[in-house]
Amino acid sequence: MYRLENIKIRDNLKEKQILEKACKQYKINMDDVKSYNIVRCSIDARNKDDIYYNYTIDVETSCKIRNAKMVSNEKLSLIEKVERKSNLRPVIVGAGPAGLFCALVLAYNGLKPILVEQGKQVEERQKDVEEFLKTGKLNVNSNVQFGEGGAGTFSDGKLTTGISNNFCRNVLEEFVKFGAPEQILISNKPHIGTDNLVKIVANMRKEIIRLRTEI
Repeated sequence: MYRLENIKIRDNLKEKQILEKACKQYKINMDDVKSYNIVRCSIDARNKDDIYYNYTIDVETSCKIRNAKMVSNEKLSLIEKVERKSNLRPVIVGAGPAGLFCALVLAYNGLKPILVEQGKQVEERQKDVEEFLKTGKLNVNSNVQFGEGGAGTFSDGKLTTGISNNFCRNVLEEFVKFGAPEQILISNKPHIGTDNLVKIVANMRKEIIRLRTEI
């Protein structure tokens, strides 16, 4: 698997056409490409007279590609073989981003966690936030800071991190699974939006409950 970077696209092209451009730039025969994956897309607007998309693409091929670095195509899984003798159920404190994903992974692996959260479910929390913005009446346990989804739920849904761990891709894929736009999988600055995030958090809760998590 090779990573092809700085693929400049000035038109609104389909994926196959983007791959053709990348292959031409790196002098690759399209027939040699076994598989490919668009990793990232950003917009370069530094020159107002020449604005373009900048793509990064991973391609699997049997031939060697000059001026391209090799990358692993190993896909990390959130599901592992769990050998556990204890009947005690894991307890997670807080239904913020870390708590929800912790509950999700434990539930995927059949551990039936217990999730404890002092605030309300995100749908009710949204009503409390709207009430506060209209009247100034504050619910101390259900507001912009407290409640299911955590403090970031009512920011604007930008997904930023300072790490390059391969599990970051899993996080994005889980968000898409629960209703986020697929564009976040390749966007250089992925953005969900508060309206979408409220629905996504609710969908995550429904799934972990279906997997026998107690909240």
